[in-house]
Amino acid sequence: MFRILRQFHTYILYGLLSVIFIALFLIIEDVFTVFFPRVTDLFVLLIKALVIVTIYEPLRKLMEYLIRRSLFNYYFRRQEKIRQLDTRLYGGQDFKSMAETVTRGLRDILRVKQACLYAKRSDTLALISAAGAGELQVGRIRFDADFYEPRFTGRRVLDLREFERLQDGRTPAYSLDILMHEGNRYLIPLWHKNSLNAIVTLGPEMDERFALTGEDKKILWQSLQRVGHTLENGRLYGQLQKMILEKELVLGVAKKFNTAVHVDKLLDMIMDSIRSIVPYDAAGIFLVNEDTQEIESAVLRGYDPEVMDKLQMKVGMGLIGQAAKTGKIMVVKDVSFSEEYVEARPQTQSEVVIPICDNNNRVIGILNLESDRLGAYQEEHLDILTALAGEAAIAIRNARLHEEAVRTEELEKELEIAGKIQEAILSKKLPHVETLDISARSIPCRAVGGDFYDILRLNERQIAVCIGDVSGKGVPGAIMMSVLYTGYRSIVRDFPTTAETVSSLNQLLCTHTAVGTYATFFYAIIDFESLVVYYTNAGHNPPLVCKSTGEVIRMQRGGLVLGFLPEQDYRQMTQVIDPGDILVFYTDGVTEVFNEADEMFGDSRLQRVVEENRQRSAREIQEAVVEAVRQFAPDTEQQDDLTIVVIKIERE
Repeated sequence: MFRILRQFHTYILYGLLSVIFIALFLIIEDVFTVFFPRVTDLFVLLIKALVIVTIYEPLRKLMEYLIRRSLFNYYFRRQEKIRQLDTRLYGGQDFKSMAETVTRGLRDILRVKQACLYAKRSDTLALISAAGAGELQVGRIRFDADFYEPRFTGRRVLDLREFERLQDGRTPAYSLDILMHEGNRYLIPLWHKNSLNAIVTLGPEMDERFALTGEDKKILWQSLQRVGHTLENGRLYGQLQKMILEKELVLGVAKKFNTAVHVDKLLDMIMDSIRSIVPYDAAGIFLVNEDTQEIESAVLRGYDPEVMDKLQMKVGMGLIGQAAKTGKIMVVKDVSFSEEYVEARPQTQSEVVIPICDNNNRVIGILNLESDRLGAYQEEHLDILTALAGEAAIAIRNARLHEEAVRTEELEKELEIAGKIQEAILSKKLPHVETLDISARSIPCRAVGGDFYDILRLNERQIAVCIGDVSGKGVPGAIMMSVLYTGYRSIVRDFPTTAETVSSLNQLLCTHTAVGTYATFFYAIIDFESLVVYYTNAGHNPPLVCKSTGEVIRMQRGGLVLGFLPEQDYRQMTQVIDPGDILVFYTDGVTEVFNEADEMFGDSRLQRVVEENRQRSAREIQEAVVEAVRQFAPDTEQQDDLTIVVIKIERE
């Protein structure tokens, strides 16, 4: 009955107003007839008009209020509650709490089966709060904003059953029919500064007696616009607070990162810090091996290590491998729908993968979080995770640089020790021969070198002289040099000819050194009584015989370099020497030096320096050569090991 009366409450209102005004007019006429009989009818009409103008609106509102309170008290109170809905929201609440207050309030006030609030995020509607809705409510709905927003501009509550009419026969890219399928009946758009920022959906009324009327919908629309403004302000404030909190957290984490100097300890710290910001059920930081293109697990949480070892991940394999390959963030709401997902634990339902990049945007690692809940990771998590990944990249780089510096320092110490050992191996004490003036020097360009020389007295009339240069520099060259030198020392007295000695050394290097390594080698036996040099040159810079007559002879014949091919034939050559001759044995660190003009020192300059210092001692000649090389390229760092042996044949 009240529902029927409510439909005609306007007629009742104006009927009562008519009765009241008729009664007032009759009273006014009686008053003027009795007390003012001479007043004209025109004046009485003016008084009646004045009464109508003066009391009509206040009287109408009063009568409407009394009718609603007396006949439609429930609807009156409901409309008042709708009007006052925004007063339930206060500044201390966060955005989520405000949304829940709105949906619960609407459901209780309007007595509908459900009330939901969706926030517009780009081209999606994100479910913020739902009161009375089922558990299978979709959390995110694709939304064709360009199609629907112009159709929501009317200031009214939309009936979802009217959507087909709103679409005008056209089909949107993403339809909102799903809202009706989930049990909703009404849709109220919430506008903020002429922009749609949220929608409220309502289910059907629990009882037809509580059906919304046109006036209810008008009041509901107006009230929810105020609610929308409050919610948007709350959301913006919450975002600001979140940004401040996240910056403080990132700053705090960054400070912690910078205190860690070991990569393993640092990565553990990163995982613990992330858990305090973004919850996860399993997580890991994986580092990319650029040489093998493999992805190695550095620190794990919640995984079975044996399972992870069996996966043998590579760049391009699975979600982690794809992120390492493309450098793109990947958010998977449901891993069962992902073709790239590789199962590492059966409980995982959602996953987020964040590349860790260096300053050159090169992926050096991957941050991976997994959850046992569907849709656990949203776009709002990406900012903080990306920031942490950036800090992690800086910290990892710093930690690696520190470890590299430590390793370099340790290596330098080891090389210094190796250099001293190598220096001790090379003969310092030269044999004393009355008719020979001998001087030798080796200057490595690094802590250890690949050049070597040896001068050994074989018997009462002969000395053995050798000089060599192995392929490679630094430690590899030093190792090969040590193999060659110790091999030479062990066999130098076993063979009567230089060719046999060199051939034996070649077999030694071919057997005990890596493929592709070799050494140039020159071996000579100087008979200082008969003044004859027996020699074999295995691809080495040909030593010079600077004759007292001014002639220069190069001792260059013998065979191939050592260690290149086994079973090589080497020849022993003979060179006659005379008193006053100067023998100069050297490596390419003497002649193959380039200055800033890209000119090479060369053999001719070496010969000229020797000739200019012929009257000086062997040591002075040697020092003159070294100084000439340095003066030739004064601003150039030493490019190669420099070794020189000078033997001057004294006159009797």
